[in-house]
Amino acid sequence: MAYGDCLTDQSGLSEFNGKDSVDLLARVMYSEAGNQEYVGRQGVCWVVKNRIAKNLSEFGGNTFAGVILSGGFAGMYTYAARCPNTTEYGWTSSLYIAQNHTTQYNPIGTCLWFNTNTYYNNHSRISEGVEQYNGFGTGWKNVVEKVVLQDHTFFRVAGY
Repeated sequence: MAYGDCLTDQSGLSEFNGKDSVDLLARVMYSEAGNQEYVGRQGVCWVVKNRIAKNLSEFGGNTFAGVILSGGFAGMYTYAARCPNTTEYGWTSSLYIAQNHTTQYNPIGTCLWFNTNTYYNNHSRISEGVEQYNGFGTGWKNVVEKVVLQDHTFFRVAGY
């Protein structure tokens, strides 16, 4: 099978089992940031790589498949991930980044999450001069790193 081949089972993430890391990484970048500029796809790539480096079970461990298929990326449940338009620039550049991820620029530092700016702004506040985020359902967490790229906010909270 070729990178980006359409998958027919759309009931969960199991249809991605057996896909190699390049295909999975390209799919998550395309589904999450295919409509963004190149640097936005690089940001998604680095969120995956940063989670791998953390090697935490909550992120899926220390493999591309583990992290991407752990359920932490909503885009992997979309049609775009299951059947990418392989003729679009969003896909071809995602595939290029995935194939060359070791040489790609890191625009987000050690950030571990990202949301649309709207979602992030609706779940953040400034309290006593400290930015906090409450989008995990576990209470307010201090934001220790944040980068905005177009309409996505990449961030990391204290403790990570």
